[in-house]
Amino acid sequence: QFQSLQLEREMCLASNCTLARVNLSLRPRLEDGKASLAIKYQELREIREACWDKQQRLEAYLENWSPQNALGQLQAKLDASEAESEAQIEQFLAQDLPLGSFLESFCQSRTRSHICRTQLEKLQELLQKDQVGRDPAGPAGHPGALASPARGRLAP
Repeated sequence: QFQSLQLEREMCLASNCTLARVNLSLRPRLEDGKASLAIKYQELREIREACWDKQQRLEAYLENWSPQNALGQLQAKLDASEAESEAQIEQFLAQDLPLGSFLESFCQSRTRSHICRTQLEKLQELLQKDQVGRDPAGPAGHPGALASPARGRLAP
């Protein structure tokens, strides 16, 4: 029985020795895998940082170019154009501006005002339609309510 245990012990030692050699032969592959994994993690960090930067830029861009911001910019542009027209009228009435140059500059100013007003109204309509499209109750809180036929716009 002692010889049997001795033989079993030697077989286990031989098996362990063989496994140790196999494991040692796999060590370069393990080290290469670790190095490759470290590189992949570094690439992942760089990609994550790039994505985060792009997301921040996108959020800033969306904040600057939101429909509400565009609405505010159009309103400011319209107000400035209207003020310019008023100033030109006052200059003309005070006879500080000759008729020819008044007509030319006033027409340009009124054209800009008209374009701004039209763009502002169209954007407001689009925003209202978008808001109504998101509102499950529909216009004026009534499901299935239709647009006002008299004005062709949505009922307030």
